[in-house]
Amino acid sequence: MNSFLNRVQKRDTALLMIFNNSIHCKFLNFVMPLVTYIGSSIFAILFCILTFFNPYTRTLSLYTASALIISSIIVRIIKVHVNRLRPYLILQNLNIKKIGIDNYSFPSGHTTCAFSMATMLSLAFPHLVFISFFIATFVGVSRMYLGVHYPSDVLVGILIALTTSYTIFNIV
Repeated sequence: MNSFLNRVQKRDTALLMIFNNSIHCKFLNFVMPLVTYIGSSIFAILFCILTFFNPYTRTLSLYTASALIISSIIVRIIKVHVNRLRPYLILQNLNIKKIGIDNYSFPSGHTTCAFSMATMLSLAFPHLVFISFFIATFVGVSRMYLGVHYPSDVLVGILIALTTSYTIFNIV
């Protein structure tokens, strides 16, 4: 089992270096810190409040809030039990931008949040599927670009968001 985890860590690190070093440029240095906050709890709360006050999107607001709450609880439980340190705390030669975060990276809460909103938007308004998932994907990439998450952190965040959101949308 240990050798399997070592192989996963090596691949994770290699992929992270592609997102963090290979696409590094001044434009993305400016854009990525802004994009990453689309997955923040403040943005999610504003999204839910704004959609709640529109009668056409009130149900979307309630579903999204439910998905965000449940997926955030799942992310928090996993983070506390796994205790995976963020890449910028371990790896050298990362391009990092210090942003206010805790020490643990697995799974990515910002990515989970962004994909929860994107999934609910896409289920409620199918014509928004491409733009909403493009933006959510950009949030996930920004987390790696900033050196705060490994690709597997982002991938598991996506899976949690998709599963939680789809379940809530189809059960309620």
